[in-house]
This record gives sequence, C-alpha cells and structure tokens, in this order.
Amino acid sequence: MMLKTFTLAAAITLVSINAAAAPLMPDFNDITPTSATQFAATGWYTDRYEPTTFANVGTYQGRDDVLGIGITSAGSTANRPAGFSGAFYNTQGRQHLVSGGAGSSIAADLYIPESWSSGTAGNVRTDIWGIMANTAFDPSNVYAGITSYPIFGFTNYGGVARYRVFDGDLGAWIDLVTPVEYNDWTSFKIQFTGSAFEFLLNGDLVYTDRTINGTTGFRGTIMQAYNFGDAVANPGAVANDYTAHWSNAAAHAVPIPGSLALFGLGLVGLIATRRQKA
Repeated sequence: MMLKTFTLAAAITLVSINAAAAPLMPDFNDITPTSATQFAATGWYTDRYEPTTFANVGTYQGRDDVLGIGITSAGSTANRPAGFSGAFYNTQGRQHLVSGGAGSSIAADLYIPESWSSGTAGNVRTDIWGIMANTAFDPSNVYAGITSYPIFGFTNYGGVARYRVFDGDLGAWIDLVTPVEYNDWTSFKIQFTGSAFEFLLNGDLVYTDRTINGTTGFRGTIMQAYNFGDAVANPGAVANDYTAHWSNAAAHAVPIPGSLALFGLGLVGLIATRRQKA
C-alpha cells in the first residue's frame, strides 16, 4: 500500500509540474542592447536611464548567465546629461517585451549579500517589474493600452532592509514582514491570474492586488536598480556603487517532457483501477 501511495503522489506531481504555466522572463544569457522603438524592441531596451552596466556576468554564486545591474556615481544626478537630471531617471535598467495572459508570470532570483543588511554602508534597491496591458495595447504607440506596473523587490533605504511590493492603485509601497535571507538567492515572482496580481516570494504567496484596471496580460518586464546619488529626492541616502545580481533560474530548469507527464497520468489511471479491483 505504501508503494502504491508513493507512486500515486509521484504521478500527481508530474502532472502538476507539466500543467504549470510557463514563465515569461527572458533568459539573461544574451543582454544585447537595441535601439528599436520602446515596446517594439526585440531585445533588452533601456528603460528610463541606462545603468552603468547591464550585462551577463557569467557565473556568480553557483549560477550561470547571471544578470548584473551595475549602479555607480557615473549615473548620479550630477553626472547625467541635460534632460535626465530628474528623480525619474534615478531608476535605471532595461525592459523586454513579453506576451502572456491569465496564468502567466515573470520571475527571477536575486542574490542578497549580508552587506546589504544595513543602509549605513550604502543604500541599495533593485526590483522586477511587470508591464501590464489590455487588448488596446499597440507597440507603435508607446503607452497605449498599458494598465499597470506591479513591482516586487528589495531595498535597505528608509528603514530596515526588507522585501516590498508596489501596489499601483494604492500608489504606495507595501513592506513585507518576511525576514530577509542573506548570502543566498531569493525568488521573486509576479503572477497574473486573470483577476489579480499575485506576488510570490520563494514560492509563497505574500501579497495579492485585485485591482487590475482592465488588464488582460503581460506586455513587458523591467529589471532595474536604483541610483541613490540624488540627495534631493532621497534625503539621508548613502550613495554607493553596487551591483544587483539576478538569475533566471526558470530558464535553466530541466522541463518535464510531455510524454513523461502523460506517463504520470497513466500511472494515476492504473492505480485507480487497481484500487477498484482491490
């Protein structure tokens, strides 16, 4: 009986894995810049302002093809060109066009070193964004059909080091009570259910935003970090040079072949038949 129960559980697991929606986050192995029009770009396109570096740093803390977003004084307010001095351009990164409706998600893992546990040595902030839209989305008209920007990330500015989400309809950051794990990878996932934006931290649901403003799916994602070299916009901030390391673990996961999932379904049917005969 124990063997039969174990086999049934294994079969159900196989089916569940295969049924999960595929993540939309592009791989970080090719971070080729592009000069194409925003929301019509085929690669990673500068969003707001280009960070000092946005590159595949190779192997980092046991992961391959790790994205490094480098923030330095070169991108601070005083050193940016005319027209880019405002606080809007302190957020620095790139976006990538993606497409997926209900059940789709974007996800990436952030390595958080213990040196980030306090802002006294330097403030940091880095986030993963979703660009949500409705059926009126038009790549040739930059913001047509864009409905919301759910954001999920980490910061040590303005309080204790913490995970947080941005709730667009509230117009506010929501600090999470989940303790930060240091010297390890933390998984951030934003999932669109069709009626809500769900935020999952290391696989656990930690926040739900049910105001979706007519969203029908993802139209893009943004990976960014923040430049604190702006004393006016960030009172008391300790500006420093840092690199946020992100890994797209899902892109390197070994998928469960469809035939294996079907085999799992066969096991479920076989066990059910045996139990009926017993």
